[in-house]
Amino acid sequence: MMQKIVVSVILSVGVLAGGVWWYMHGNKLQGGSENSVTSQDEASVLIKTQLVAQQNLPISLTVFGDVATGKVVALGFPQAGQITQLSAVVGQLVHKGYLLATITSDPNAQTAYAQATSAAHFARSELQRNLELFALQLATQSQLDAARKALQDAEANLESQKKLGGEASAASIFAPFDGVVTALAAGQGDRVQAGATILQVGHTGTLRVQFGIEPAQSHLVRAGMPVTFFAVQDPAKTIAAKITELQNIVDPKTQLVNALVELPLGAAPNLVAGMRTQGVIQVGQRQAWSVPRQAVLSDDKGSYIFQIAQGKASRVEVEKLIESEGAFGVTGKLDPKLPVVVLGNYELQEGMPVREGAR
Repeated sequence: MMQKIVVSVILSVGVLAGGVWWYMHGNKLQGGSENSVTSQDEASVLIKTQLVAQQNLPISLTVFGDVATGKVVALGFPQAGQITQLSAVVGQLVHKGYLLATITSDPNAQTAYAQATSAAHFARSELQRNLELFALQLATQSQLDAARKALQDAEANLESQKKLGGEASAASIFAPFDGVVTALAAGQGDRVQAGATILQVGHTGTLRVQFGIEPAQSHLVRAGMPVTFFAVQDPAKTIAAKITELQNIVDPKTQLVNALVELPLGAAPNLVAGMRTQGVIQVGQRQAWSVPRQAVLSDDKGSYIFQIAQGKASRVEVEKLIESEGAFGVTGKLDPKLPVVVLGNYELQEGMPVREGAR
C-alpha cells in the first residue's frame, strides 16, 4: 500500500514539473517566433516602386533674357549746335510726326553755308564772263573749262553745306514712326557736334526678346526652333514662339551668344520693354529611360537607381541625359521587367531585403 502511494506522489510531481517547464519554455518559444518576425521586418526596408519605360524625351535649354522694342533708330542733327528744346523722356510713347527736339545751328555752320553760297555765285559769274570772252576769241578753251570746273566744285560744296544744316538757323527732329523713346544721349541746353546721336526710338509694332545662350551650347540652337517663355514677374502666362535669329558672335558684356525672338505687339500684351524673361528652347529629342526625379541618387561613383529583383535591392548605374517635368531621362542597363524604387531608396544598399507598401 505504501509503495502505491509513493508512485502516485512521484507521478504527480512529474506532471507538475512538466507543466511548469512547458509554461516557462512554451512562452519563450512563442515569444521567440514573434521576435523573429519583428526582426525580419526591421531588417527589410519599406519602399514604393514603379515600372519605367524608354521614351522619346525632349531635349531643352533653359535660358534667360530681356524684352526690348523692335528695331531701334538713332536720331540726331546733321549740323552742330545747341539743343534748345527736348520734348521726350526715356520710355515715352510717341506717334509719327511728334516733335522730339529742336536745335539752334552753330554760327560756324551758318558762316560756312554763307561762304559756300557766295563762292557758288562768284563761280557762276566767272563762267558767264569766260563764255562772253570765248565768243570774242579773248579766252581760251582751257580757261572756259576751268571756269566750268570751278562752278561745279562751288555748287557741290554749297549742296554739302545745305545738307549739313547751315542753310537754316534752327532745325527740329520729328518721330519718323510710332515708337517709344529708348535712350537719350543729350539734354536740353547741351551743345552737340554734327551727326551726334541725340536720342533713340524703337518700333512698338513689334517686340524683341533677346536670350543669352552659353557659347558651348549655341551649336544646338538654330533659327526656327520652338521656344516657350514667360516674364519672370509673371510665370503663369507663358508665350509660345520660335527663334527668329541666332547671332554668331559672343556678346562682350554678357559673354553669351544671343538668340532673338520677334513678336507682334498683340501676341504678348503682358510684356513690356525692359522686363526679364525665362525661356525653354526645344533643341531636339532623344530616346532614354524616363525615371522620376526622386528615383535617381548620386554619390562619388556617379548617378544610380535601385531596381527590385526577388525581393532585394539591386543598384544600377545610370547617366543623366535630360531633365524635364519632374523626371530624368537616363541611360543605363535597366531591366524593363523590374520595378524601380521611387520612395525609400535613400535607405537602401546593394542586396538589402525590401518590402513594398504605402509610405
